[in-house]
Amino acid sequence: MKSRFSKVNRGFAIATGTAAALCALTVSLGAEERANLQLASAMQTECDRLAGSPYDQQRNGEFAPVGISDIDGTAVDACRMAYDTTGNPRFAYQLGRALNKTQQAGQAMSAYDVAVKAGYPAAKVNFGMLMGRLGDERSEFQFYTEAANSGNVLAAYNLGVAYRDGLGTQPDVKRALSWFEKAAAEGDDTAAFNIGAIYDEGHLVEQDDQTAIAWYDLAAQRGNADAMINLGLMYEAGEGIEANALKAAEMYGKAAEKGDVFGAYKFMQMQELGVVPGPSAPATTEGVNSLVLKPGDMEQTTGNGKEI
Repeated sequence: MKSRFSKVNRGFAIATGTAAALCALTVSLGAEERANLQLASAMQTECDRLAGSPYDQQRNGEFAPVGISDIDGTAVDACRMAYDTTGNPRFAYQLGRALNKTQQAGQAMSAYDVAVKAGYPAAKVNFGMLMGRLGDERSEFQFYTEAANSGNVLAAYNLGVAYRDGLGTQPDVKRALSWFEKAAAEGDDTAAFNIGAIYDEGHLVEQDDQTAIAWYDLAAQRGNADAMINLGLMYEAGEGIEANALKAAEMYGKAAEKGDVFGAYKFMQMQELGVVPGPSAPATTEGVNSLVLKPGDMEQTTGNGKEI
């Protein structure tokens, strides 16, 4: 929207009282319009700051990305005004995220729908997930496919989940792995974890500990706590790798630092066994490489689709 500046008409040398009043009104309207434009610009900035998704390739890179769980409720008003004044689908998408966070799913779908119709890839991911929650898995799969083909990383991950689990399509582990690999190549840690889990479990492909460890290790390096746990379990059991309780404890400790409850439990277990020092106990190497898993230890599950 372009600003319109009021100009004095030089053709009238003498201003009557009415003309002077009209001139003052024109100047006043110009000032009001500039104030409105400034407010609209500020709301666009606030919307980008408060609701820009880490998986949105078209977000405003001037601001740090915001996870959906961290969106502030004040983003709703900012993003609504930002969209109303620009018509930019990015703001419609970010409005959808803010509405979704504030438990306004119906309005969120309407906002996503606006962005989807404008061809905004990131909006297709969240709109697809909401369609899936409503029981329309075929539409969910279609939106993931469109967004993934546009290069959206999280859409690629969710499409991998869809092919793995048969959501809106026939299960196809080769395609699932292909899409997970594409997402992992772009830095998605959960996609790397899921590839590891597929080879670790051996239900969908031939079981391969070495391949599983390689993908778990990549995911763990990227900060994935589930991968840290599974690596720890494999080191503890000597599964596909030489048993190493110290390394297992290290993995459990890192997962615990990420807030993983099971990781904290396993790390405390290692402390009790003397593998690593406890709060007041000295370190010991006794039994470091001989620990094995016991029946009933927790199993880690593969991830489901994510929204952005």
